[in-house]
Amino acid sequence: MEHYPVEFYVGSQRIRGNLHLPYTGAPCIVILHGLEGNKDSNKWLFVTSRLVSRGYACLRFNFRGCGEGSEKSDGSFDDTSLTSRIEDYRAALKFLRESRKIDAEKIGVIGSSFGGMTAIAAQERVRALVTLSTPYMIKNLGEIKITYGEHTYYILPSGRRLKETFYEDLKKYNLLEAVRNAPPILIIHGSADDLAPVDHALRLFELAPEPKGIEIIEGADHFLTKPEHLERAVNLAIEWFKKHL
Repeated sequence: MEHYPVEFYVGSQRIRGNLHLPYTGAPCIVILHGLEGNKDSNKWLFVTSRLVSRGYACLRFNFRGCGEGSEKSDGSFDDTSLTSRIEDYRAALKFLRESRKIDAEKIGVIGSSFGGMTAIAAQERVRALVTLSTPYMIKNLGEIKITYGEHTYYILPSGRRLKETFYEDLKKYNLLEAVRNAPPILIIHGSADDLAPVDHALRLFELAPEPKGIEIIEGADHFLTKPEHLERAVNLAIEWFKKHL
């Protein structure tokens, strides 16, 4: 299995990723991490290894301002918005389609939380989509609002910050409308998700077009922390991609 670093650009800003290629011309899954996540978490390394073992290429990348050390993509996390994430996602798809290494007619996506929101809001015509722990809107991130210099920021519980324009930008998007145009979508959610209650999954499923599926994993939290919950989610995703890619 080939596995190598890749780079692509949004404007002048470089995005860093990794392309896993079991063979040339393989169907490919794009991985979209969550708001404060990154491509190199144990969760995504596990998901990637399982997908590749089943014959799928995988592109995992850090959205702008995300990642650690030499793997960090250009840009500042402060500037994160749903619009910027959609731009990065579209750049990833363009990179893949021009690479000639994968089957450009067989691209699927798996997105977690804000990554799932990105995939739905972008309304890209991929072959299949799997969302994990994905809300249809964000009202509150448990943040504290402060003004510093010229800008007002939201300080997240983690200590990271977002400009107040994050919420202004979110108002441009209606995921309950966007999901009506989703590709074949499997919605996976934990029953114990306290960040994005399961009602979000049920509402998205209700409005999504066929073919669609929903799986509520009993006892799973927002991050699918327990190995058995993540294993269950990956197995469900593989079956969805097998059917629709």
